[in-house]
Amino acid sequence: MSSRAARSGPVAAVVSRREILRALEADEFVLHFQPIVELQSGQPRGAEALIRWDHPSRGLLAPDQFLPAIAQTPVISAITDWVLQAACAAAVRWPDWTLSVNVTARDVAGDAFAEQVLAALQAATLPADRLVLELTETALVQDLPRAARTLGELRQHGVGVALDDFGTGYSSMLYLRELPVTSVKIDRVFTSGLRQGSDDLAIVSSLLTLARTVGLTAVAEGVETEPQANLLASLGCPLGQGYLWSKAVPVDKADALHRDGFALTVDGTARVRTRHSRQIDVDSVVVARVHELLARGASLNTIAAALNSAGERTATGSRWHPATVARLINRSAADE
Repeated sequence: MSSRAARSGPVAAVVSRREILRALEADEFVLHFQPIVELQSGQPRGAEALIRWDHPSRGLLAPDQFLPAIAQTPVISAITDWVLQAACAAAVRWPDWTLSVNVTARDVAGDAFAEQVLAALQAATLPADRLVLELTETALVQDLPRAARTLGELRQHGVGVALDDFGTGYSSMLYLRELPVTSVKIDRVFTSGLRQGSDDLAIVSSLLTLARTVGLTAVAEGVETEPQANLLASLGCPLGQGYLWSKAVPVDKADALHRDGFALTVDGTARVRTRHSRQIDVDSVVVARVHELLARGASLNTIAAALNSAGERTATGSRWHPATVARLINRSAADE
């Protein structure tokens, strides 16, 4: 699965399985890529592949608008297969990056999943250690022994296994013990409240200590400010991901990030711009999503919640609130 299907917003688009299968046949899906950044240098070292639907009449759709409709159906396997093929093909462009792909509990329990992954690697001639499969811990694995066997087979080939949303579900310790996990992604719910003296600081510090103790690499998700990044680095967190550096971008912009990295200061050290100083145009996907929800009668509160649930952020990198949604709507109306 290419993105967080289980994290759909309060209002999801109504799509049928037949529509999604037709879109697969018509090659309407695309991948965007969000960089995973080394905190010490401030430079990208990998990326996470996230799916978008280039719908012929509705424009570019975010994953929360279509994945929930198929998350618990066999169609999700077809989507996963497409994402694996497309992600492995893209990863060849960035030879020193790892590329992460989200997979579901249903995927890893499938009989043919290991074969599916290895076929995608072979078709792209991508070394297996460049691919990381991200399993959302809140997506409970029903057949844990089978998932362990499947992921174990892939680990023997070199494929990485990341436990996503780490720290938010009751299954964390069980998954760490039973599955061949190589890295953990600390959930944004802890990163967003990270500051000196906070409970989240204690939680993140404990999660990082646990990861180091059992030999896992940690990635902090949802990093939005320079102080957060600096604090995470001081705690020994090696990697981060979030709007401080970049939203998910199309493949050509990912090419530019791989080629040029982020801006450097005159002494050659990485310059990380704070969310208050950088200006990123609001993604057209977000604008379209706001207007779609508005047309369906959603309140400003509901729209803000849907955007935040899908991981979208404002032009300054902050979370959406009813007031910022209203300003976006007013600005869009003025531009028409």
